[in-house]
Amino acid sequence: MEVGKDINDFLQKCGIRRDADVCQLSLTLKKLTSVPDLSRFHFLRKLWLNNNKIRELSCRSLNCCLTELYLHNNNIKSIAGALNHLTCLRLLFLHNNQIRGLEDTMHELRRMQQLQSATFFLNPISHEPGYRLHVIHCLPSIQLLDRKEVKPEERKRSFQIYSQDGHRVLQSVAFGRRITT
Repeated sequence: MEVGKDINDFLQKCGIRRDADVCQLSLTLKKLTSVPDLSRFHFLRKLWLNNNKIRELSCRSLNCCLTELYLHNNNIKSIAGALNHLTCLRLLFLHNNQIRGLEDTMHELRRMQQLQSATFFLNPISHEPGYRLHVIHCLPSIQLLDRKEVKPEERKRSFQIYSQDGHRVLQSVAFGRRITT
């Protein structure tokens, strides 16, 4: 399948003549095994690549201003080195893949300060101990995780578990105690 030709045919059918006019693109159900080069779409904000057969993820050709990325229902094993430049993402769907390595995955997403909604369920990482609280700690802007609202109690608990030094300082300030380490 020639993805470039499919994209051009689709744009022509929609009456889109300039790449600069493309702000959304759906490549769902195209049997893709990798992410095509989409660097020509400088104003692309929303991209659907779900329900394909993508195994290896390389998104370097994607615009860093992308705000929504749908990669669910593929065969992705790792996102390492693929998404960290997408710092404007607000929504990332990665559920129902084969993603392993919670630490590596969170390291890849650490620069996404605007990420509000993410899905990782139906991946091996979602079964790792402490998964939800660890994700909440690593992605402080997250509001919806795996289609469930992040509760204030969960934020507090993740802070207590993963920021033990910070928690001790907070407790000492709150109760007028001095910390000795």
